[in-house]
Amino acid sequence: MISVVTCYKSRTQQSLQEQNVAKTVGTEHEVIAIDGSAPAVNVAAAYNRAALAARGNLVVFIADDCFFMNELWGKALIAKFSADQGLGIAGIAGTQYLFADRSSWTAAGRPYVKGRILYHPENDEFFAVVFSADRHDTPVVVCDGCFMAVRKSLFDEYRFDEETFLGRYFYDLDFCLKVRSSASVIVTSEVTVSKRHQPVFDKGWREAGEEFLRKNWAILPASCADSVPDPGKIVPSAVVDLKGKASSRIIC
Repeated sequence: MISVVTCYKSRTQQSLQEQNVAKTVGTEHEVIAIDGSAPAVNVAAAYNRAALAARGNLVVFIADDCFFMNELWGKALIAKFSADQGLGIAGIAGTQYLFADRSSWTAAGRPYVKGRILYHPENDEFFAVVFSADRHDTPVVVCDGCFMAVRKSLFDEYRFDEETFLGRYFYDLDFCLKVRSSASVIVTSEVTVSKRHQPVFDKGWREAGEEFLRKNWAILPASCADSVPDPGKIVPSAVVDLKGKASSRIIC
């Protein structure tokens, strides 16, 4: 069974997302929807409470503006985690290298960043940020919190840091760094997600990033790559326009 956890700002959008999950997951599931409409919501604390209450062996954390674009993703995840008992977290985008002085997980550029995220903003654009073209599971050190599938048993030992990360940023990367000390973290291409909003790198994001670096200074840089990125030769991710070339229909 899969427990899908989301922290929503709009009840209408959450209802649509819940329909989308039901139509695409392909296996027994539950949805734990948390009211995150308050400006100062502590996502890490909300996720911790949801994880402890979850009945599934897998807990999927997904941003409230994300929708699944492929069917049977839940069935694929269950098979993946069952086949590899050492797998702790599966995401859709992440990196194999984190700098000690740059908080963004995309800072290393290609080929260190992995996965892809589709964006379908309300202005009717439809495009993909392609971090890599891999069509197989790839080990990473952290993955983006817009989608994270986590083995439920990990919460016997680990929690999101709700005391350090009080808002909506960097609790995900911090959690991945803790988990990878005893379990693997991967990016998988078997889950495709469309997101309504692009990231906002505001003051709150920058401050949380600085706190993340301070907290984890002893284990950064973190790497599972065979080489070290050259900060002077960073290759950015590709942005591919999908409008009119691929279906942007939400399954619900």
